[in-house]
Amino acid sequence: MQILTPKQKIVLQAIKEFFSENKMMPTVREIQAESSRLGLKLKSLRSFFIYLNELEEKGYIERTSEDRGIKLKGVTKETFLDVPVFGMANAGTATMFADQYIEGYLKVSKRIVRDSRNVFAIQVSGTSMNKAKVAGKTIQSNDFILVDATWKHYNNGDKVLVVIDGLATVKTYRTVDGKNIVLLPESSDKKHKPIFLTEDDEFVINGKVIDVLKMS
Repeated sequence: MQILTPKQKIVLQAIKEFFSENKMMPTVREIQAESSRLGLKLKSLRSFFIYLNELEEKGYIERTSEDRGIKLKGVTKETFLDVPVFGMANAGTATMFADQYIEGYLKVSKRIVRDSRNVFAIQVSGTSMNKAKVAGKTIQSNDFILVDATWKHYNNGDKVLVVIDGLATVKTYRTVDGKNIVLLPESSDKKHKPIFLTEDDEFVINGKVIDVLKMS
């Protein structure tokens, strides 16, 4: 099969994820909606007809005249999922700008991630979490963390990805007095300090760290 462009990959991934979730092929409008969720935001349906033509020409799909007439070619039982990567987060002070755009995808075994629809990856920079453990693994600089974006209720000790004033950081979550939050480092380097937040500060907890993909 011919190599796909980044946008063609998103459209193909949108088809696969919709089918995996709904057990039927998507319409073009549903492909548009799913692609938008994956980062490809196009208003014109015509653009998606063009992408479908390109996927068919490159041998990834077959189409009929039916409303849901798409067939994935060469598909066997998949053992890997494509997890989107959203830039880099700082495991120190919040000094790395959060990136809203997908930089690429990681191939991750289904033994690690069963459903990639609400999971994304971030590469870590810094040492402030090098003694923290998730799934028995420490978080070292350059490792990838897997973040579950559906997590809404956090417990003390959870490892979380937080965006503070547009800057991303990974820390250990703890509440104080039932409302204020402390983001704690877990590091061998004593220079790293806690971050203290109140409910009036501008921050968003983007999800809970559920696993670490080690780079070394």
